[in-house]
Amino acid sequence: MQSAIVLFDFDGTLADTFESGARLINQFAEQFGYNKIDFAKHKDLSARQLVKLSGVKWWQIPRLVRFFRRESAKHADEIKPFNGVVEMVRQLSQHCDVGILSTNSAETVGKFLTNNALDSYFCYIKTNVPLFGKSRALRRAVRFLRRNYTFILYVGDEIRDIEACHKVGLDIISVSWGFNSYGALTLLNQNVVESTDALLEFLSKKMNYGSNWKSNATGTHNLVSPVTGSAPNSIEIEKE
Repeated sequence: MQSAIVLFDFDGTLADTFESGARLINQFAEQFGYNKIDFAKHKDLSARQLVKLSGVKWWQIPRLVRFFRRESAKHADEIKPFNGVVEMVRQLSQHCDVGILSTNSAETVGKFLTNNALDSYFCYIKTNVPLFGKSRALRRAVRFLRRNYTFILYVGDEIRDIEACHKVGLDIISVSWGFNSYGALTLLNQNVVESTDALLEFLSKKMNYGSNWKSNATGTHNLVSPVTGSAPNSIEIEKE
């Protein structure tokens, strides 16, 4: 069996943060001098298009991202997984390693994983990725992970995830339950799924695991990670 790792985006892919994130951003619009946005009506727009719509200056973005990471961390215990995500991660981890590469903070991601009993499943975690620096982060991640894996794939919910993966030449599966709409995603990526079951089915075919995809899913991660050399409790964090 090939050594494989599936990397997940966090917000909008594993964690249901759309409404709380939109509310938080609009809450501070007046303080920072940008326009409020009805995010639910603009699910076809990319992050770059939303930044333009908001009137945020490009030089303001790093500061705002850091600010919203801190604010989000204050409410990390309130973040819930999408339906089926916890079981999906447990099932998938029976067949390959799983990781996270996210713009969100280590504190928020860590609390979410602990609160949902997923903290022992992920053998690679990269957080604090710049909002528009995902392609660079993915390129570094692939270079880092190629030492141990022959198959690397990313799962995300945004147009910017697709664009970043295309720049790196990395396969991506887009999920329609997050930030961008199904229609917007399919314009750029033919591999779009609408449920966690569909995601598992796609991955089973992609990695040739066959019809026994779910047969040994016990809810306990019992594989030895090529990265850590053991399982499941140590996590490899990519060094800057």
